[in-house]
Amino acid sequence: MKLLLSCLVAGAIPMALAHPWRRQASNTTYFFTLGNSYTQTGFSTTGEQPSPSNPMGNPPLGTGTTTGGANWVGYLTTEQNASLVLSYNLAIGGATIDDALVASYAGDLVQQVDTFEQTYSSKPESAPWTSGNAVFGFWIGINDIGNAYYNTDANTFVPQLMDRLGSLVQQIIDAGGRKFLFLNVPPTSRSPMFIAQGEAVMEQHAAYVEVYNQQLESLATSLNSNATGVTAIVYDSWTFMTAVLDDPTEYGFPDATCINPDGISCVWWNDYHPSAKYQQLQAEDMKAVVAPLGAW
Repeated sequence: MKLLLSCLVAGAIPMALAHPWRRQASNTTYFFTLGNSYTQTGFSTTGEQPSPSNPMGNPPLGTGTTTGGANWVGYLTTEQNASLVLSYNLAIGGATIDDALVASYAGDLVQQVDTFEQTYSSKPESAPWTSGNAVFGFWIGINDIGNAYYNTDANTFVPQLMDRLGSLVQQIIDAGGRKFLFLNVPPTSRSPMFIAQGEAVMEQHAAYVEVYNQQLESLATSLNSNATGVTAIVYDSWTFMTAVLDDPTEYGFPDATCINPDGISCVWWNDYHPSAKYQQLQAEDMKAVVAPLGAW
């Protein structure tokens, strides 16, 4: 069954977070994030830009997401950081890697990289980043798989997705980017939306996710080996979400399938998007993995 792409707008109830980092710091990390609704915050490149007193820039922290509050970007920017992080979030809900390969809802990763090149690659006053203090985070692939698993072969189609993703990463390398974070695809096969479609669909989707995640690891390995000065880290969101879904009560949730738009009570905010509480837990788990990249 085809996945209906979702670009759901803001979670209405922000969760309480730590106060923004207010001290000017020489070790600022410029955090450029790209992806889909699991990452989006509704950031506008023409709105208020990130600053020490407002690290998210725009919109207010906890809005513009599909979680009922903040997401991993907000938590890594304002709560889990050890020094100043400024967040430039170019993610678009419903995004795929390239519309030419898998149609997206409102924009693809190609568009996001183009926005970066037009707005921030020149290292403007609003984002005077360097190769040493900029981190580029990608959480992409969820919608590519959701709209390709049922009518393509993973072993032949995923390499096309990886080639295109690699070419987009290369554009950022050419602009001076050297630090990269990739989040793999979580077990969305176990979301309430896929559970409702039956076991056979869940298994077919899960097998596709496995191929994608294996090849994302290979892409990161290749970047580390072949691109001079590049550090590429993969955070294993698949394993973390699996742990939460296997033992939800251990993480403060009543079960693995409940849905609550308050963003706090359940793993799921709706039938396909995890809650702000889940994203907070994931961001906490991410901290040790991303520490070598900068401010964590």
